[in-house]
Amino acid sequence: MQNRVVYFSIFALLIFKLIAIYLTQFSLYGDEAQYWLWSKSPDLGYFSKPPLLAWFLSLHTFFLGDSFFSIKIFPVLIYLFISFGVYKLCIGLSLSKNNSVLCSGSFLLIPAASLSSFLVSTDLLLLLFWSFAMAKLLEMRANHSTLNFFLLGFFLGLAFLAKYAAVYFFIGLLLLIVIDKKTLNIFKKNPFKVFIFLTTFIFIIFPNIYWNFNNGWITFSHTSDNANLQNLNFNFFKPLEFIMAQILMVGPVLVFSFIFLFKYFYLDCENKFLLTFSIPIILIVLVESFLVRANANWAAPALISVFILLFRLVIIKNIKLIKINYVFNYSIAIFLFGLIMASSNLKLFDRINGINNFTKEILNIVNQKDLVISDRILFSNISYEIRMGANNIYMPHKKNTRITNHFQMKSALNINQADDFYLIGELSDISYLLKKHQTILIKEFDVSFSSSKLKLYEVNFK
Repeated sequence: MQNRVVYFSIFALLIFKLIAIYLTQFSLYGDEAQYWLWSKSPDLGYFSKPPLLAWFLSLHTFFLGDSFFSIKIFPVLIYLFISFGVYKLCIGLSLSKNNSVLCSGSFLLIPAASLSSFLVSTDLLLLLFWSFAMAKLLEMRANHSTLNFFLLGFFLGLAFLAKYAAVYFFIGLLLLIVIDKKTLNIFKKNPFKVFIFLTTFIFIIFPNIYWNFNNGWITFSHTSDNANLQNLNFNFFKPLEFIMAQILMVGPVLVFSFIFLFKYFYLDCENKFLLTFSIPIILIVLVESFLVRANANWAAPALISVFILLFRLVIIKNIKLIKINYVFNYSIAIFLFGLIMASSNLKLFDRINGINNFTKEILNIVNQKDLVISDRILFSNISYEIRMGANNIYMPHKKNTRITNHFQMKSALNINQADDFYLIGELSDISYLLKKHQTILIKEFDVSFSSSKLKLYEVNFK
């Protein structure tokens, strides 16, 4: 009975999500449009991220097309596979099949999953292969086969190609080896299989390493810049914001239920396993939020372990709280996608609201002339919106100066540009052009998706 309720409710929510995606007037978020652009030119690496998401999107759009609906169902579908990974992980953690189904279904409903199932992001594939790697590591405790060592390296390699945050897995693994004698013995007594695991991992990630080597390690440099300790900015409130964000992402009902029942918590083997793959990540990002900055999703892999840790205790001691949590999070998901269906004007959606109308107005002015766009997000959005058009789109960038995004590498406006174009940006952005030109301010746009007014210039060469 319990399983049927879970299956039916998740199926109903899936249908509701698809209807909301089909009916909404929202546009792609800028990063989503960027990933779509990357997928049109599959490569071994990109400026700010490893390549796996672009590869998957390329395959997805090859079969299902480039429409907004097609791209937006990608994260919905991936989350179904993530929930399967959570199910396998729960089985490995000694939960019953019924409780594992309820756990995986409940995971699909946490606010973080509801929100990110509407967004194409690198976290999707990271969570997918992270969950598979964790489940495989648990399986290795009972089955030390060479195949399992190979699959652990395979899944972990793919997680790394999705997002470099997969390196946290090695921290958790090393900690587990230190505190768990059985895991230590598995790796200590099977040196050849450990070699297979590491060789497989290196083989999977090697193409991206090779690409970075040929491009001045640009992706690794960008990633390290995100945690640049040279720009220390001590802030006692940011860690609190981060903790509050994690509570909201997992779901307040489950979190406070766990706190209420904490006196029953004990450190069995399963809970130690979950803590090793969550606490180090959360602590690292927490410290980072205090020293520099940190986004809530930087600790995304930890959410799987944290959620299951909380779920295991609460379902044993008070299943009614699990049901309340399920209904509460389900209601949040329905409410969120109801807002999406209605194309809500809430500030939450400002960055994906009105982009298509803005693009139409721009096209009415520029016709088929080339466009030069200074902002990465806007460059991506407009490139997607006019994907069927004849306009070429470039980004200002003077050769041999610092690169700040992928399009400055691949779509830079040449210093010897001689054809007329329209610029969305500041005139200083094109000051490096050699040929004389005159500029006319055509219009300033005050739009919700930009924090400042957007200026459209006509640029003519003499």
